[in-house]
Amino acid sequence: METATAISHRKLIDIKSDTFKVLSIDASRQNVSLKKYIEDMLDTRAREVEAKNLNVSPSILRLIGSALPANGRIEDIDDDRLQYLLSK
Repeated sequence: METATAISHRKLIDIKSDTFKVLSIDASRQNVSLKKYIEDMLDTRAREVEAKNLNVSPSILRLIGSALPANGRIEDIDDDRLQYLLSK
């Protein structure tokens, strides 16, 4: 069976100095790297935009996201009922 891997994209961005400071402080408060903090913010925002486009409540989408395994693959969920619901 072929293993699917998540494709990531690299993007060099410029961040304003004040923005960098604020994000750095908040990331350190959460004990994560700035890179991970920004990636998580972007992932969250992307889910919100996707939910808006699908007319799904962002809170419902967060619940679904919390049920997914770390790799994001529905196929890796052990619960057949949950796997079925998330596949729809």
